Parts: sequence; structure tokens; C-alpha cells
Amino acid sequence: MNIHDSIKLKEAQKNREGYISIMAGWDDGRLSKHIDLFREQRAMAYMKGDEDAMVLLDEYEWQVIEARLRRNG
Repeated sequence: MNIHDSIKLKEAQKNREGYISIMAGWDDGRLSKHIDLFREQRAMAYMKGDEDAMVLLDEYEWQVIEARLRRNG
């Protein structure tokens, strides 16, 4: 994993609960847009063979999904 993506991933994991708590306050439309965006970016990363970016985007998407579950759960 390149250093830039590694730092971003560690930061996303370290601050996971805080990010999820913030996003849980967002409306479903905003959360859906973020999920769609991350999936588009992941598809582009896949086409480029950028596994590091795919792992990072998976983490971001998971956080948004978790926020959505907490919001609607």
C-alpha cells in the first residue's frame, strides 16, 4: 500500500466511530450519494488495478453503510 493511502486508511480506521456518528446525522439522500460516489471511485480504482485505493474506498463505504444502519435502525 502506498504511504498516502496507508495514512488515509489508518486515519479512517482510527476515527471510524467519530465519522460514523457524524454521518448518522445526515439524511438518507446524502448518505446514498456518498455510497454511490465511493462505488464509482472503487470501479475506477479496479479498472486501474489500484488495490490500495479499493481497500480505502471499501472502508469509507462501510462507514457510510454503518452510519445509515444506525440512523435507520
